[in-house]
Amino acid sequence: MPSCLPHGAYSLFPAVLCTLAWLASLSQDGCDYSSVSGSVVQQIAKNKDVPFVEIGFVAYREPTYNEEDKTWNVAYTGTCATYDPDLEDSFWKAAKGFAFGALVLGGASSLFLWFSTCFIFSRGTWRWAGYQVVLAFICQALAFLWFGTAICKDEDNSCDLFYGSKADIAASVLWFASAVLIFARYPKPQLKPEERTENGSEPSIEVQDAPEMEVPVEGDAGATLPPPPGDQVIDQRLTDVDII
Repeated sequence: MPSCLPHGAYSLFPAVLCTLAWLASLSQDGCDYSSVSGSVVQQIAKNKDVPFVEIGFVAYREPTYNEEDKTWNVAYTGTCATYDPDLEDSFWKAAKGFAFGALVLGGASSLFLWFSTCFIFSRGTWRWAGYQVVLAFICQALAFLWFGTAICKDEDNSCDLFYGSKADIAASVLWFASAVLIFARYPKPQLKPEERTENGSEPSIEVQDAPEMEVPVEGDAGATLPPPPGDQVIDQRLTDVDII
């Protein structure tokens, strides 16, 4: 039967860190990974006068000019616009794949770790959860290959960190910390107080021997059996038998 925190409170720490990392990676909207400026902006944006665009793995968002304060502002309530697929090179596609892998592995490992708060994990199962977290961390780190795309390598362009990439940094740190906690210690299952013995080992079941009963010797006329243990006493008398 499932019990609450069979591995103690220690199992909560990697589960919480892994969940926070997954939420940080999930919080992106797909068009806020980097703030890009330079000559490539005129190629991406519909308005050729915008100084920058906020771009993600699948879409982008361009600012609008505010006449009152003479600044370019981004309205985050609107939808993202799709860009020309020709912009995607090998680095772009690889980064998008690794980001998706980190999201899937991170979510699966987070759910798996929460089971350790209700069920007992063996040492091998606990380490297997750690391997999942490590893979999520590696995939999340490799998502930064996006900054090696052609538009970022061009000297006329500038690709700066934005919300999505900063969230990925936080997710990577949290996943790494969760993996360290998992491999640093295996929290041994804790028995309930009533299930423990004095030396902390598993309880053993003692079998009491039944009391010995005196059997009357054959030929002993009028012998009786001793009463059995308990409240009820049975008086049994033996009949006379012939001596052989």
